[in-house]
Amino acid sequence: MNLFVFEYFSAGAMAGTPLAQSATPEGQAMLNALLRDFTGLDGCRTMTCLAPGMEVPHADEITVVSGDWEAAFDSLATRADYALVIAPEADGCLADLSRRALAAGTKLLGCSPESILAASDKGACARLFAEAGIDAPETVPVTRQTLDAAAREMGFPVVVKPTSGQDCDGVSLISGPEDLDRALALLDGHESMLLQRYQPGVNASASILVCGNDVTPLSLNGQRIEPGIPFAYKGGSTPLIHPQSGAALDLAVRAAKLIPGLAGFVGLDMILTDDGCMVIEVNPRVTVAYSGVSRSLDANLAEAILNAAVHGVLPGTFGTGRRIEFDKGGRDV
Repeated sequence: MNLFVFEYFSAGAMAGTPLAQSATPEGQAMLNALLRDFTGLDGCRTMTCLAPGMEVPHADEITVVSGDWEAAFDSLATRADYALVIAPEADGCLADLSRRALAAGTKLLGCSPESILAASDKGACARLFAEAGIDAPETVPVTRQTLDAAAREMGFPVVVKPTSGQDCDGVSLISGPEDLDRALALLDGHESMLLQRYQPGVNASASILVCGNDVTPLSLNGQRIEPGIPFAYKGGSTPLIHPQSGAALDLAVRAAKLIPGLAGFVGLDMILTDDGCMVIEVNPRVTVAYSGVSRSLDANLAEAILNAAVHGVLPGTFGTGRRIEFDKGGRDV
């Protein structure tokens, strides 16, 4: 079986931009962890493409990109039986690349393009959660012109973010009117955005495996996030032991089942408090938490992803894993 694992920033997409400089360490962490796990499976031949100078991961075939990463993507996808694609959700990038892989004749080890678009629309997801009784922060759509009035009406502090995005890109904590201009500067080019009521608490992510209507929780993970203009992701830990751990995983499963077409490894960002938990958003792809969860659990997650896609079978419950703490690049701390 030829398996193509693609990570957008490691392949050199958006090279030289501030976003690529910020996101590449996380991208490399995900790519390296996935290739390490898939390469260890019998009968699985792994392929990937990398920009020059990137850390060389475990893989049976590595194409060094000489400027045109899209040509490398097409070439490898055409020869692959399965593809696992990691890319930003913003501007439909992940959905478009997933469609491109399918058009090349390969099968996906991840979410359908339609479910990626549904999960990537944070405003639509907020409405979906509200209708289903899923606890989530109050969220309202705003424009550059209406943000000030809406923030004052909601009451500071508030969070402003793009309607679709990844990581902490463009996400800001606004403590008062004096912060509005700086937050808007990070959203240059965005006319529409989302305003959310700020919910203090423990930053967490839920890692789950999805296959059809079935969902298996993997782990609840801690996230080291510094709120500010912008928010900054510093790394994480797994498992997260918290009084709301069980409730949080149950809530993540309920939220994921609201979006048809999710598949494989999916992450959900959450907030935990002493007396409850909230879903912030759904990440319809492998997240950087995989680099920790895959080493924490006594199982090969790559094999579980493959079994879900090829055989339609999810593993049973996973036990609590050993403690792993990792930085933004997936390295132990």
